[in-house]
Amino acid sequence: MRLYKGNILFPIFTSMQKLYVLLLILASINSFAQERPFVLWNKNQVEIEPCNKISITVAEKIHYSPKRTMLDLKYGEILIEHQVLNWLEYGAGFRVSYANLQIGEWLQENRPIVFVNLGKDLKNFEFDFYNRFEYRTFKALDNYFRYRQSLRMKFPAITEWGLQFYLQEESFLMLNGKGTDLARFYSGLTAFEKEHIEIKIYYALQKQEVLNTWLSADILGLNLSFQI
Repeated sequence: MRLYKGNILFPIFTSMQKLYVLLLILASINSFAQERPFVLWNKNQVEIEPCNKISITVAEKIHYSPKRTMLDLKYGEILIEHQVLNWLEYGAGFRVSYANLQIGEWLQENRPIVFVNLGKDLKNFEFDFYNRFEYRTFKALDNYFRYRQSLRMKFPAITEWGLQFYLQEESFLMLNGKGTDLARFYSGLTAFEKEHIEIKIYYALQKQEVLNTWLSADILGLNLSFQI
C-alpha cells in the first residue's frame, strides 16, 4: 500500500510510527531499570469471509529479543470462525510454532485449537471474554491440554478513524494438574480501525512460572489485521 502525502493514511501512519518509537523507548528504559527481559512481538493476519457469518483467518507472528538479536519464537496459524450472534462466536483452528532453544535447534509444536468468544457493549465501552482450549503436542516433550481465558475492555473511540485505548488480561491453565503457569497484562491502543484494516500497538507485562519461580518480562507489540 502506497501512502501519499495527500492521503489521510499518511499522517496517521507517521503519527503511529512516532508513538511506536516512544513506547519502545519507554518500555526499554523500564525493562532495563527492572532488569527484566524485553521482547518485541509482531503479528500480521488476513481475514476473508467466504460466506455470511463465516470467516477464515491466516496469521503469522514472531517474538524478537533485541538484547540477543534473535528470534525467540515464530508461528503460523489458521482459524475458522462462525459468528452466531452479535455477542457470540465460536471456531477452531491449527497452529504450528517454533521456539528457539538457543542451542542451535528449534522446538516445534503443533496445536489444535477450539474457542468460544463472548462480547458485550455497555455505554460505549466494549467488553470481550475469550475462551480457548488447545492441545499442545511436541516430539520431545509431553503433550497436554491447556485452557486460555482473556478479558478485554475497550474504551470509547476518540477519533473518526478508530483511535481507541484498551486494557486486557489473559492467563493460561495447564490441564495436566500443574495449574496456571503464564499470565499477561496488556495496555494497548487501537491506532487505526476501519472496515478492512486494524492496527494495534500495545505493552504487556508477562509473568511465567519456570522451575517454581515466577519470572517477569516486558513486551512491546504491533498487530496488523487486514480483511479482504
